[in-house]
Amino acid sequence: MTIAVGTGAAVLAASQLPAAVGQLAGCSLSTLADEELLEVVRVTERARRQLEALDATLIAELEARNLPGRLVLRGPAQLLSGLLNLSPVESSARVRQARELGSRSTLTGDRLPPLLPATAAARADGAITAKHAEVIIQTMTRLRAAQLPVPDQVEAEAFLVEQAQSFNPSILTGIARQLIDTLDPDGRLADEQSQQRHRFLTCVPTGDGMHRLTADLDPETAALAMTVLHALAAPKPSTAGDRDERSAGQRLHDAFRSVLKLALRAGELPTSAGIPTTVLITMTADQFETGTGLAHTSYGQKLSVDRALRMADQAAIGWIVHSSTGGILNYGTTRRTATDKQTLALIVRDQGCAFPGCADPPEWTEKHHIKAWRHGGATDLDNLCLLCDFHHDRIDTGGWTITMLDGVPWFVPPVWVDAEQRPRRNVRA
Repeated sequence: MTIAVGTGAAVLAASQLPAAVGQLAGCSLSTLADEELLEVVRVTERARRQLEALDATLIAELEARNLPGRLVLRGPAQLLSGLLNLSPVESSARVRQARELGSRSTLTGDRLPPLLPATAAARADGAITAKHAEVIIQTMTRLRAAQLPVPDQVEAEAFLVEQAQSFNPSILTGIARQLIDTLDPDGRLADEQSQQRHRFLTCVPTGDGMHRLTADLDPETAALAMTVLHALAAPKPSTAGDRDERSAGQRLHDAFRSVLKLALRAGELPTSAGIPTTVLITMTADQFETGTGLAHTSYGQKLSVDRALRMADQAAIGWIVHSSTGGILNYGTTRRTATDKQTLALIVRDQGCAFPGCADPPEWTEKHHIKAWRHGGATDLDNLCLLCDFHHDRIDTGGWTITMLDGVPWFVPPVWVDAEQRPRRNVRA
């Protein structure tokens, strides 16, 4: 890289970083002794942390110059997001940490030390990670809100920085919690106010069709979430005839989806654009006929047409079929779903998820068309049964079929579950 004459030392030093990293990346590590390899790992990690800590200095300078305002941007987070292609969540997190660990300016332009000087020094030295710093920042924010005397705050910060150099961020969080309980045993109100200020939830696309949900939940919301999600996340009998193959995280994900479906089916959400809250799904006529390709939601998510049409079996789903030029050819609403009287009859008959061995109650189930409605299946009691979200998703792909015998749904297993394929039903005690 060519450096212009008169370039500042900071630009010159920064320009040399890629070459240094490239030199290290090009080194052969196979000839190193074990201790030498461990030393390279340690030094590399320290350098990484020191580079991250420079954010505090750089962002402080951006704000001191009011560079975001001069570029007609909302703030430094938006500047970083556009300049470095960062997600809004990451850029905002960097700015929050920089404001605690970077130098500050008075109205007259004088520079002040960081709000947390010990933490800033440890970050600059590469002694602690960004996660450590975040734990310390959150803890000190709560202690400031509790109006802890300044000398005690200084001592508390020094203690946390010392502990951060010996323990990982998860353990440090527990240490910090104990410190707060010790220094502010009567700080419940201040804690609640801090929790309300810091509560948030975001759901942002990751670029591969998935979305990342990030949240800081207050204690009440967390208690409700964990109670409901863990109730719905219990392992279920698999359609493959063996144990539930999902990981704990996957079960919690599916439980969260079930909660959202329950909310839509309840029909008590506020209206949107003058109509009941509805998931809108768009697809082409060819996709509708073949059941292939990707449909689009009104929020921009893409999902397979097959899954979209299975979703359309449930309440609060609207689907629109358009031509190649965008003209509306067909549309559907939730009218094909079971009526209230049909639902009551299904509850009395199936008493919950009808899949053999599943104990989910009626409140957690969906109405399943045994012969799919898009293939001409009628919304009649002899073509409907109740299935939980888990089994509704898998019944068409697990090799099982459903047959009605004397008005009751029976499940025929695939040959690898039962070579004789004897029908089964869910018999509740």
